[in-house]
Amino acid sequence: MKSVRLFDFIQFDGASWQVLAQDGTELALKNLSTGRIRRVPVAELLSDDSYLPDSPAPLPSLDGVAVLETLEPAARAHAEFLHRHVYELLNGIPLDAAPGTSPKPEYDLANPLKPRVEAKAAELAAVGTPIGVRTLHRHLAAYRRHGIAGLADGRNTRASTLAGWVDPELVALLEAEVAGQTNASTGTRSRAVTRVRALAGQQGLTVPSRATLYRILARLEKFRHPFGNATTRRTQASRPDRTWGRQAALRPGELVEIDSSPLDLMVIYPDGSTGKADLTVALDIATRTPLGAILRPVATKAVDAAVLLGRAMTPLPMQPGWDAALGYSRSVLPQGMIPGGEDVRAVIAAKPVIVPESITVDRGKVYIGATFTAACERLQISLTKAAPRTGTDKPHIERFFAGVNSGFTQYLAGYTGPNVVRRGKDPAAEARFSLADVQSLLDWWLVAIWQNRPHPGLRHPAMPKKDLTPNEAFAALSGVAPQIPVTLTREDYIALLPLEWRSIQPYGINFHNLHYDHPALHEYRGVHSGLPAPANGRWEIRYDPYRLQSIHVRDHRKGAWIEAEWTMAGQLAGPFSLDVLAAAKKAIDRRSGSIPGVDLLAEINRVLTAPAGRAESQAARRAHATEPVVPKAPPAASGPAPAAGSETEPDVPAARPHRRARRIDLLED
Repeated sequence: MKSVRLFDFIQFDGASWQVLAQDGTELALKNLSTGRIRRVPVAELLSDDSYLPDSPAPLPSLDGVAVLETLEPAARAHAEFLHRHVYELLNGIPLDAAPGTSPKPEYDLANPLKPRVEAKAAELAAVGTPIGVRTLHRHLAAYRRHGIAGLADGRNTRASTLAGWVDPELVALLEAEVAGQTNASTGTRSRAVTRVRALAGQQGLTVPSRATLYRILARLEKFRHPFGNATTRRTQASRPDRTWGRQAALRPGELVEIDSSPLDLMVIYPDGSTGKADLTVALDIATRTPLGAILRPVATKAVDAAVLLGRAMTPLPMQPGWDAALGYSRSVLPQGMIPGGEDVRAVIAAKPVIVPESITVDRGKVYIGATFTAACERLQISLTKAAPRTGTDKPHIERFFAGVNSGFTQYLAGYTGPNVVRRGKDPAAEARFSLADVQSLLDWWLVAIWQNRPHPGLRHPAMPKKDLTPNEAFAALSGVAPQIPVTLTREDYIALLPLEWRSIQPYGINFHNLHYDHPALHEYRGVHSGLPAPANGRWEIRYDPYRLQSIHVRDHRKGAWIEAEWTMAGQLAGPFSLDVLAAAKKAIDRRSGSIPGVDLLAEINRVLTAPAGRAESQAARRAHATEPVVPKAPPAASGPAPAAGSETEPDVPAARPHRRARRIDLLED
């Protein structure tokens, strides 16, 4: 506490001064070196950091003014008892005396302090609460320094240490034992105490009782959960050891988070088997709007994340195949689960279309691979990588997955629960919905329920106590930063696919030991593309990992894409993926070193129709359940058919019509 009085000697503004006079709210200061007089406001003097009084302030410190609130009732009553008597010693009258009360003769301020203290000691001894003269002097000094807080028993106000008088080396052993539980299987406290006692005995340390060790261990646990759930313990350990920051998105699309998580639901795959699906979502932070959500069997691939970006920027009715898929799901699902067309159009019209500017992803290979990063570069989206094993860098998307489970997944048949402790007896037997049906239901739930449900994290400065819905938040922010809707064409979807470079041979293109050809490639057979590194004269190839029966060749000279088919695609049992191709090659390699095209075709058909083993089943399941990335090309106009992807060569003959697929491994010689 700072104070100033007349004639004090002070330090101020780098010089020594004496307070000579006071005029209202101003003081007259005399410089002791030059004799110059300076007028300074009292408030300015006391608030200046350079002000130093000549002697400490006579008023007590206010640091412990609230210490009485922290004391036990008995300790507080004793401090207040001492306060009444000390106050009377210093002021001559009791603390609660009425105005005009005369002091007792023995406590009159005209008497020296020593006789007053002796009289107070005699008074206290007479009432049965004896306090010595020296003790009263200590109480007086403590009151002058700290106020009433100085009269409290120091044993009640002293801060306790973590381990008291226990050897710090023993405390370090306990700390190391708690820290070592992060990645270990959960044990009991008795195991930790036993280990520490054994180590302390080997090092010759004095070991206290087990009860003392348990008390110290309880203080060391804090929020680390060393003896609770292992998942919670690892989550707490991954939190950053620093002050937490917060990014506030000021406009839609400024900050977007993308992540994947298994859906806690058993779905039915096209082959009749059941299993979980992987949900990948792009979430806008400013409005909490899910820009896009896709379900994939087994696990999400890089091409799925790249396609998610394209779908996030395209309204639902304009996404390839969405209207047809929704209509099919409405026809097979129970009546009322998905409303009619007019209701759907009204709800979808209210869902905002947001173009992402910056995306935060984790360091999974799906998001840091060339496919996803190239897609972000093409769509002019900046990419931010979260810190390794730090879920707090993407808290909004993690909370969104929990919201999907609590608001959507748990109401569907086949719900598995978040962990095995909450799982039913046989969720797979309860599964009723296909992957396509769940995708349609999820799309409808997001636009109809999620977008119209208030979220505590969405507030407007004009209405700080009202929770906004994502649609309301977008309406409030869109006036400040209007969005420009984007619709991706078929060529844009092709450009989002993984990239390879290949030369065009006389027989076509060799891609993963499969030969692809198209009449439009004829003029480029054996021709140098003219593209620099990394092409080195080869041609740009884009492929859909889920539909390898055809690839897309970029004709950069005409600005078009040529869709080249596998020469044996007409005999396929169905669409096949890169995983199916790898499984077929692995099966052939076990029998022989060569891979003839006919044998490879037979193995692909076998994997698609009668897979053997878990790996082949997963590959076939993904191939059947995943929709193609690239939408179908519009039907050609009547007349001569031009080359695929080109409208400038009507003289090139059209490709042969596909024959009905047959199992060639069953054909007779």
